[in-house]
Amino acid sequence: MSTRPELQPLLSLTLSGEISTKSSHTRRRFQRRLRSNLKAALEREGFESRIADSRDRIDIHGVPASTAPVLARVFGVQSVRAAHALEWESLDDIVEAGTALFAGEVKNRRFAVRPRRVGNGLARELSAGVARRLGAALVEAGGRVDLDDPEVAVHVEIRRDDAVLFGNPLPGPGGLPLGTEGRALTLISGGFDSAVAAWQLLLRGLDMDFVLFDLAGPEQVAGVQRVLTELERRWLAGSRARLFVVDFRPVVAELRANTRGDYWQVMIKRLMLRAADRLARRSKAGALVTGEALGQVSSQTLANLGAIGARTELPILRPLVGLNKEAILERAREIGTFEASSGNAEFCALDGGRPVTGARAAALDRLEERIDSDLIDRLVDEAEVIQREQFATPRRDEASLDHVPDGVAVIDLRDEQAHGRWAWPDSVQLDFDRACRFAGSLPKDREYLLVCEFGLKSAWLAEAMQREGFRAWSFRGGIRGMQKLAPSGASPGSP
Repeated sequence: MSTRPELQPLLSLTLSGEISTKSSHTRRRFQRRLRSNLKAALEREGFESRIADSRDRIDIHGVPASTAPVLARVFGVQSVRAAHALEWESLDDIVEAGTALFAGEVKNRRFAVRPRRVGNGLARELSAGVARRLGAALVEAGGRVDLDDPEVAVHVEIRRDDAVLFGNPLPGPGGLPLGTEGRALTLISGGFDSAVAAWQLLLRGLDMDFVLFDLAGPEQVAGVQRVLTELERRWLAGSRARLFVVDFRPVVAELRANTRGDYWQVMIKRLMLRAADRLARRSKAGALVTGEALGQVSSQTLANLGAIGARTELPILRPLVGLNKEAILERAREIGTFEASSGNAEFCALDGGRPVTGARAAALDRLEERIDSDLIDRLVDEAEVIQREQFATPRRDEASLDHVPDGVAVIDLRDEQAHGRWAWPDSVQLDFDRACRFAGSLPKDREYLLVCEFGLKSAWLAEAMQREGFRAWSFRGGIRGMQKLAPSGASPGSP
């Protein structure tokens, strides 16, 4: 009586073709980094493993099949197969093992056997024999052969010393192992675009730090941290990422005081790039990354992009430059940042009317001369550094409330039309730009609660008022959050 061959569970990973086609020296370097990243991903899940690799695959022993989705989010991995290895002596061993593994899975389903020989010296007849005999056994178990559109693909890799059997593989991202192409600094806002841009270049092997130019205080920082937490949880295995938070509100004040309104949007972006350039060179990054897409908004015309980046020394990488918004949103859903980003609004505390669309570098140079030349350096020097391990721990927010205190004056920073559709009882409508100009003249013997669309503009203004000695707060979460607390007397409708 024959003894059933012993099967050893493992996870078998195929590698991106961009790794296996490299020269032997480069391939070894890439695979060393990939093994390190895989180990980091598993250790985060609490697993120790034995990793064995060859030219075009990596086998991982000692971890459960449930870790396959974790490994399928490591850059450089083409697919992950929850597999079983078998030390075989005859074709009978492979057929018996395959029948034991797949008989229940193929019953009443369409299947195909996909044999493949790996290595030299194996007879061609082995592949045909496995396909024929294992296929017949699985038909007897209740399966139906369909070579063109199977529900279950029964893969058999026949190697010199063993065979590996597995079903439908889990696709990985491919690309290059994170960290093999150096480091960059990514400008991140918390919206859809910058997170997707970061992912696109993580896929190309770049490790990176992130920089947020803070225009709205803790609410904006917390939103960015939520997005980075999703990136970190899914995609940053092996990374040394940090978030730099640069308080750019003094720059906003400088622009408001010294430049024309139609240039505010392009000038704030130019100054952000100039600051990011200095920060990147200090942190040994080799490039800057932005989420800009050509023509998506008025500040992203070809002329404006050229003028904005004209005086930046490091290369500016714009991986989304040719994508439309729908494609960016779809990729955000695929990589898992959509929900976190959808709760954030991109906010710039500058609304100077219709922005210029054909800016020239020389014109921006002249405007930049009006800005305190030491200001950018001071703000970069004072940047807060949030380590990767702290992404999921937002800093304390002392400028926002999630309730409406008795006796507080509610100031609605939205426009008159939005205020007319729904408003908190007895709230005062004062659109954001006017509020910025006149807030300092409000009586200081009152308490103020500011509310806007998403809680960013109100957070920015509340912090500014607190610095001037006002008892002022922002309503956390914006008008939709306030609407949930509305008393029965509040006007119905949607913001």
